[in-house]
Amino acid sequence: MKHTHKIIFAFILVVFTTISCKKQLNTSPEGAIVELNSFKAINIALIGCYDGFQSDGYYNNPASSGSGSGWSALPDLMGDDMIEVTTSLGNWRRASEMTYSTDNSIVQEVFTAPYEIASRVNNILQALGTYENDPLVADEAKIVKAQLLAIRAHVHFDLMRYIAPDFGRNSTSLGVPYVTIFDPQKPFANLPPRATVKENYDKIFEDINNSILLFREAGNTSSNTTRSFIDSTVVYAMRARVNYYASDWAAASKDAEVVISLNPLANAADYVAMYTTDGEASPPSEVIWAIPSDNLLRPGGATNGNSPSYRVAESLFTSITSLGGSYVNSVVINSSAPNTDGFIRRRLQKYAGVKSFKVYRTGEMVLIKAEAQQKLGNDVIALASLNDLRTNRDVAVGTETGAALLESISLLRRVELLGEGHRWFDIKRTTKTINRTECGADGFSISNICNIAPTSKGWAFPIPLNDAIANPNLVQNPGY
Repeated sequence: MKHTHKIIFAFILVVFTTISCKKQLNTSPEGAIVELNSFKAINIALIGCYDGFQSDGYYNNPASSGSGSGWSALPDLMGDDMIEVTTSLGNWRRASEMTYSTDNSIVQEVFTAPYEIASRVNNILQALGTYENDPLVADEAKIVKAQLLAIRAHVHFDLMRYIAPDFGRNSTSLGVPYVTIFDPQKPFANLPPRATVKENYDKIFEDINNSILLFREAGNTSSNTTRSFIDSTVVYAMRARVNYYASDWAAASKDAEVVISLNPLANAADYVAMYTTDGEASPPSEVIWAIPSDNLLRPGGATNGNSPSYRVAESLFTSITSLGGSYVNSVVINSSAPNTDGFIRRRLQKYAGVKSFKVYRTGEMVLIKAEAQQKLGNDVIALASLNDLRTNRDVAVGTETGAALLESISLLRRVELLGEGHRWFDIKRTTKTINRTECGADGFSISNICNIAPTSKGWAFPIPLNDAIANPNLVQNPGY
């Protein structure tokens, strides 16, 4: 397996890049540790934190690699909107069929990637105190700290979504260790147990709220036209998403509204334009945070392009066709691509080849607001938000209310965010049921697993074997 040699607990690792802050992020940072003895070194190390998101375990998804790709392609190919094709090499099949085990390389990568980033963050935070009290760089130090706290919240929330069995705000189910210290001299001195989901939320919100306060005190991230760095708008989007998972509808809607006011929806043409280039100097207004491509990042190797391992399900494509507008643009989806099996495959094109990956977009925020307002009983506001998104995608508006309105919001969420790392989490967050209508030879698929029940142990990833050995305080999820 790819990571079986890693018996040291993942979050003690630290790797920093030595590139200049003014350059785009380097997908393959050098393995040297930066000595944090100057504020310049702090800024270089901060770039190293962002670098971690370009790893194969996080947002990169090289074709035919079987890489973790935990927050780009993996949540889509594991859901019901993507079907494994007959020519697939099967590199992601154990993941999409949810039959992984503790020694699965994808499981290991998904667990390792966030803690590698958290380790870098914590190392910098420990060295940052001196500069926060230096009047020459105090405000800049606060802006750096604001980004670090947001990154730490983001990676722990992302991992919790895979490891925790549920997302209840006050759930006593086991989540993940929330790591806030770094001690390279005593790597085994701190072997944290898994915190509860409630405790995870408490820490996530603490870091997010402190990040927002620091941005208010010191100003915002400067020269962020590429949207490659975290600023206060990103943190509000982050909090909106976390509140959405926690079912705090009022808070989710409020934060989403802040983001929408600062980063308006792109129109239909600009929505398409978001997926046409490998790196934008100034992306459309609704791009809130993007992981730059650096001419290497391939977020959709398994699910996008001419020869993907997974295609768009025909049932969803029918819904996409009925909506029309920018959703059927050839930049977004190839609707007539035959293959060697003679089947017309619907191929996603958003992240075909080298592209920057959009972590947060205003389209998601509008859908969060719409769903939140519907759950709060405010159908008029919910419908207005939904129709605003429809209008900006050249889709016909509607007049739905009640259950029909919620169903329309859910469908548009599937279509709008297709291929952007949401579907499996959405199923887990709601019904915990997967029904794939196209299976086996009759469905032009190499996979024969059509249904995955709510009782499947696979809804909570296992703790990887190596990490469980290194830290006996990590309680394993049931069934593994």
